[in-house]
Amino acid sequence: MAWSLLIRNGTVVDGSGAPGSAADVAVEGDRIVAIEPRLTGEARRTIDAAGLAVAPGFIDIHSHSDLFYLGCPAAESKLRQGVTTEVVGMCSFSPAPVHPARKAVTAAWIGEIGSRLAVEWETFGQYLDRLRRAGPSINIVHFVGHGALRLAALGPENRPPSPHEQGQMERLLDEALEAGAFGFSTGLVYPPSAYAVTAELVALARSMAHRRGLYFSHIRGEAATLEAAIDEAIRIGEGAGVPVQIAHIKASGRENWTKMDAALRKVSDARARGVDVHADAYPYAAGSTKMANLLPAWVHDGGNARLLERLGDGAARRRLIEEGAAGGEGWRSVNGSLGWGDIMIATCSQRELEGLRLSELAERRGRPAAETMLDLLVEEAGQVAMVVFSQAEENVVKALAHPHVMIGSDSIGLSAGPGPHPGKPHPRMYGTFPRVLGHYARERRLFSVETAVNKMTGMPAAKLRLKNRGLVRAGYAADLTLFEPTTVRDEATYTDPHRHPTGIPYVIVNGQVVVDSGAMKPLPVGRILAP
Repeated sequence: MAWSLLIRNGTVVDGSGAPGSAADVAVEGDRIVAIEPRLTGEARRTIDAAGLAVAPGFIDIHSHSDLFYLGCPAAESKLRQGVTTEVVGMCSFSPAPVHPARKAVTAAWIGEIGSRLAVEWETFGQYLDRLRRAGPSINIVHFVGHGALRLAALGPENRPPSPHEQGQMERLLDEALEAGAFGFSTGLVYPPSAYAVTAELVALARSMAHRRGLYFSHIRGEAATLEAAIDEAIRIGEGAGVPVQIAHIKASGRENWTKMDAALRKVSDARARGVDVHADAYPYAAGSTKMANLLPAWVHDGGNARLLERLGDGAARRRLIEEGAAGGEGWRSVNGSLGWGDIMIATCSQRELEGLRLSELAERRGRPAAETMLDLLVEEAGQVAMVVFSQAEENVVKALAHPHVMIGSDSIGLSAGPGPHPGKPHPRMYGTFPRVLGHYARERRLFSVETAVNKMTGMPAAKLRLKNRGLVRAGYAADLTLFEPTTVRDEATYTDPHRHPTGIPYVIVNGQVVVDSGAMKPLPVGRILAP
């Protein structure tokens, strides 16, 4: 009987970190069935991979595509990077669970980072069923967001949960884990997750220890509080007996750049004493989030409607500017001190503003930059995404090179079809994985291509305890990415982000070719993976 697919003449980079080797790879159905230097069987289709590396499909350990799958199930900007599995439900955000009386509140909260979901579900299981019906082209690993748990159990208020509400969150978490969630995530700079004290999080984490759930944390500050915030994340995992993943590890704000060595050392030290802790990083010195996150937590208390009320109140606005002003030249926030030229408008409804720095917009409008920022948030009902240039390149290099840091884009899979596409989103949405392979592995020689692939495949698969994924092995899922080691590169830039990479001609998901000779073939072949 002929195999369904035979990949000949490639160099297998198997995801383990071991040196690449010349071998053919045979696929039958959705599984790899043979790997040998020269396979002689017949196949319904043969791909000549001469000059190509044959790697496991990349696993994006930190993504936010769950907020967009229902509108863009193809996730083209991820698949064309070689990503075959995305980890979502990050930074406390997930579309479920939802309290039946708070569907509008939840939809507005999700919408704060650009999504426009019609919330048609209540339980996490119902949401996953809806996601399956959408027919994604990519595999999905889902976490439940702590913010969603809090909204469902006690709403958007800044207060501790009652014992009953704490129990309710734990019950909702257990239901999500039973439905297929891999653990829960926090976003401890994003309300309402930011309102939690450590004890609340330890109790939640401990409640999932029997299921071996993973605690995934956007920590409580990546600037002045970086070291204490990493200590807290490790303490939660260690105290609860669950593994920990520190999201997009970084030192944000120029005054905090010297903290990066200590931050990474904390990960190494915790591992040395037996804590199962890793981190992830993206290969850029700029991040991206919603502009409203530059405002302190008290402004967010009660949700987006209350935030907009405060921005329209003269006294509250004066207090905000007094707290945030950084000598008139920038803004102080949980992200550290930022110059107005460090903050770029990525997406908003006023398309002509996208790509402008706040310094440029303030000059156009003849208004102080702080007032301009608050005006824009009011005009856009809080729905402004930004790119923020807050990191040092040398720290990006340190994070990527660390042996226990894997690669995550912290972005979404969007832009199905040829475009044109709106906005100036962060180029990591199109370029994260080829940038690691091209810029950092090949050009800067930060690590070998085998190490780069391990950080994108075998390492995250092991952390997630994914069975039979993340390596090129017989019996494993046929998730494969074929790339040209000598030419692969990211093409997306901050000013021209909607550009797919070059040098990744084939991507295979569960045995089906979804990127074929560089062309996207959106097929509903992705799966919602379970722990």
